[in-house]
Amino acid sequence: MRFMEKEGDNIEVFENILNELSLEGTNDIIPDLCTIFEDEVAEPTTDDYLIETIFYIAKRNDLEDGLYKLALGTPKMLPHAEFWAERIHRTLLNSKDLVISYGKVLGKLESSTKQTIKEILMMIKDDDPDLYLEKANFLLEKLR
Repeated sequence: MRFMEKEGDNIEVFENILNELSLEGTNDIIPDLCTIFEDEVAEPTTDDYLIETIFYIAKRNDLEDGLYKLALGTPKMLPHAEFWAERIHRTLLNSKDLVISYGKVLGKLESSTKQTIKEILMMIKDDDPDLYLEKANFLLEKLR
């Protein structure tokens, strides 16, 4: 994705690929999709579409397994896609169903992945405690 503008590729090709993945992909592709995010992308809507694709794949398959794979992919987003890692976690926090399912999988993670996610959640909570305090604390408790 970060090379599209330089190579003259059409964004529609990328969107068509994501559409096909959303219909046929399994949760196993989610960590690889996390590596695609880039904070310096020329067309940010493609990253929004990528987020939608990840959540669609997870919901279409086993949601908890998909969110577990998303958590495993989160460290792969850093440092080149910090904004998008935070954006994904804000999306999770804004959805009651997703936050509950995500909380169920956080305890299964290795400590380094837990630490990465903890740092993201703390940043979100500190940035907007009125909106995220309760749900962020819920997930932070699951990371202990």
